[in-house]
Amino acid sequence: MIPFKNGKTDSWSSPRQTEPDTFWASYSDLMAGVLMVFVLITAITLLKIGSHLLEPAKQVKEWREVINDICTDKDLNAMDNVKVDCNTGALIISDENMRFGFNETEIGEDFKKSLREAVPKYLEIIHSKPKFLERIEILEISGHTDRVDQHNANPIFSRTRAGNALDFLLQAEEMKPFHAFMKEKAITAGYADTKFPEDCPEDLCAKARRVEIAVQLRDADILEEFLKILDQLFHQNKT
Repeated sequence: MIPFKNGKTDSWSSPRQTEPDTFWASYSDLMAGVLMVFVLITAITLLKIGSHLLEPAKQVKEWREVINDICTDKDLNAMDNVKVDCNTGALIISDENMRFGFNETEIGEDFKKSLREAVPKYLEIIHSKPKFLERIEILEISGHTDRVDQHNANPIFSRTRAGNALDFLLQAEEMKPFHAFMKEKAITAGYADTKFPEDCPEDLCAKARRVEIAVQLRDADILEEFLKILDQLFHQNKT
């Protein structure tokens, strides 16, 4: 073979080995860069989600603070005839001298006294946090029964007990500062024996014949807030 006079190497006789190495090196760098960008975007997205979710988390924290204030309130704790469920924040009106008799729905004088003392104090604590107050959907006054049911009347008894408690509260002088709130938020519900106390020894149990009062937050609003956040992030990343 006669070599070229211009000093150039014959491309057929000396294949260039550097091109494949350079190609794969460039491809590897490219993929590493893409991966880094993906990780960065993911991190930024998670940070955005975290920052946006602070508000719903703040609502939950505020509710736990309200429950703690209710549970540790000295005046409520001094009342022997009421107690607070420190998991839900419910005010439970159930005492030996105030419980409804079997198949009875009328509120006795001891019961009225406890309602006049406990419920205004309960609402006073809740009203001390205006921002939290705005998130309350309803104030539920619920009636309950034991498991002995004659003629399937327990649902009626439980609803009537709750209704009588609400009627009394709306007329009580001590409740005047909260009348507007009660008229807007208060509802009654009858649960019969569906929330039977675990410590009742038998079906015929006076402790089960009670009234509970509890606020419920607007969970739907918190869910909508989550959906809005996710929708905004989706459109931001899409653009």
